[in-house]
Amino acid sequence: MTDKAPGGRKQLFLHIGSHKTATTFLQNSLATNPRALRQMGLLYPRSGLIHEAHFRLCWELKDPALRDRPLDRLPLWSKLLEEIAAAPEPRVVLSSEEFGLGLDPTRLEALKAHHDVQVVFYLRSPDSYMESFYNQFVKDFGTRETRGIEVYVAEEGLFFLDTMKLLRPWVELFGAQAIRLRLFGRAHLPDGILADFLRTLGYSDWPEFSPPAPSVLHKVSLPPDALEYLRLSNPFLDRQEGHHDFVVGLVAMAQKHAAELQETRGGILSLKARQTLRRRFRDSNFEAAKLFLDAARTPFPPPEAPLPPANFDRRLPEATAPVMGKVAAMIRNMG
Repeated sequence: MTDKAPGGRKQLFLHIGSHKTATTFLQNSLATNPRALRQMGLLYPRSGLIHEAHFRLCWELKDPALRDRPLDRLPLWSKLLEEIAAAPEPRVVLSSEEFGLGLDPTRLEALKAHHDVQVVFYLRSPDSYMESFYNQFVKDFGTRETRGIEVYVAEEGLFFLDTMKLLRPWVELFGAQAIRLRLFGRAHLPDGILADFLRTLGYSDWPEFSPPAPSVLHKVSLPPDALEYLRLSNPFLDRQEGHHDFVVGLVAMAQKHAAELQETRGGILSLKARQTLRRRFRDSNFEAAKLFLDAARTPFPPPEAPLPPANFDRRLPEATAPVMGKVAAMIRNMG
């Protein structure tokens, strides 16, 4: 399916998140398969691309020195619009989680003049999202989180879990009919995230895609003991050089030995905490599901929150010296 939108306008899909819904996997899949995209008539622009996503486009929109400039006078956006206009592909995808956080969508109003704009957003249950997001905060050099997950949840506002607060500005700009809300999770993605994403763009079939680069491992969640090792080490990991490679190596090791890294509760919410998060954001998620999916109830009912591991109550609240030593030995042995 490669026809242009009515009137010959190109379809422009803004994939705005949310975080921790396999966005990095999708971005790497799109960036590393240009031949497949050409066959599909789908453009994943190079303008503004870094780390296989369009973060630079978002950074330019957030730059205070450029906030009064129209879109076509922003350096990167000007190049992007030229790239889109010159490309033969009738469909275009821009992807960055930063579109959905801390960005004023009204800066993009000019896109409506020449493009049929649609917004793609994957919605994950608050409890699952929180566990995954926290895991990433521990892994990322910029955050290097040192608090346990219970303290983090108690101390932070968690605005990123308020679905309608994030989506309402996009609805006001492009209309509810332009929002493509998708539910994230194994039950909702039987064929995987890439297949669901491409169907959301309007495709029923596509060429085979090559797997993404190994750097995607940085986004894979660590099992509890490895996460605890990193959390307690974070105050001392103050050199950015080599940090990414260290985390990627740690994830690779942990994937092979996940069953041996399950002594602590690191990064795991209790059942009550999961249900409380679902109640806290139930109204917002229900409003989104009703508006965009015509659903009759919230997609994540508190009573249906999944149980933590069966031995959760018997697990160590945090890593002890023997646990730290065990993980350190595994890291040493992986070399």
